[in-house]
Amino acid sequence: MKNPSKCLCEGLFVSAGLLLAFFLSASLHAQDDALRAKIMASREFVIKQAAATEFRDSIRKSIIEYEKGLSTHCKTIDVEFDSAAVRIRIQVPIEMDQKGIPISGRWKESVPGAACNEKRMYNVQVDVSKKGLHFTPTYPGSAQGDPELQRDTLRNIELDLTMMPGVKRSCHAEVLDTRLVGSEAKVLDNGFLSSWNESWDVRTCDKTFTVPVKYIPDAKGTAISVAFNGIEAH
Repeated sequence: MKNPSKCLCEGLFVSAGLLLAFFLSASLHAQDDALRAKIMASREFVIKQAAATEFRDSIRKSIIEYEKGLSTHCKTIDVEFDSAAVRIRIQVPIEMDQKGIPISGRWKESVPGAACNEKRMYNVQVDVSKKGLHFTPTYPGSAQGDPELQRDTLRNIELDLTMMPGVKRSCHAEVLDTRLVGSEAKVLDNGFLSSWNESWDVRTCDKTFTVPVKYIPDAKGTAISVAFNGIEAH
């Protein structure tokens, strides 16, 4: 039986980056007034952006980019920007220059929608720079990782799935959904994040698999452990 695969992804999630959802902002772990003020200022900035047509168009384009990578190749999508299920998670507080122009920061926009009659919670990472906003689609669902960690996770999953009956290395693997299993990662006293678990739905070779994944951050990075024995075919 194959041992669980592991990948050490350097520099991911070990900087005690803030993972603060707006709907949890009332119970911020950090008590520092300056940090709290920065989080609230970030919130105001993001809310203003979220209502803009240009911003929504960029989110939609990112979602379409994700859908193009699927075998269904859906050309149109329905995005529910005004849904109560929309979530915005501040990952790095927004920094402003002396003129009040945003120059850095990051957040994740989660928006419900559907394509080809399949409902999803779409996710897009938004990075702030002096040149403006940059949009990067991430996988649907509630996966906690950034785009790089998610790509590394899929590479690990692909290796394990090739050991499953009927799966060829030549088949393209695509992520349909992700789910956080149990508690989300928390910042520990040592500045690192606690471990957390997820479940990924991945389609390859016309088969869909549910794959358990565990993440273990430490000083060197984040280890990704795919539980091969727990993979289920549908």
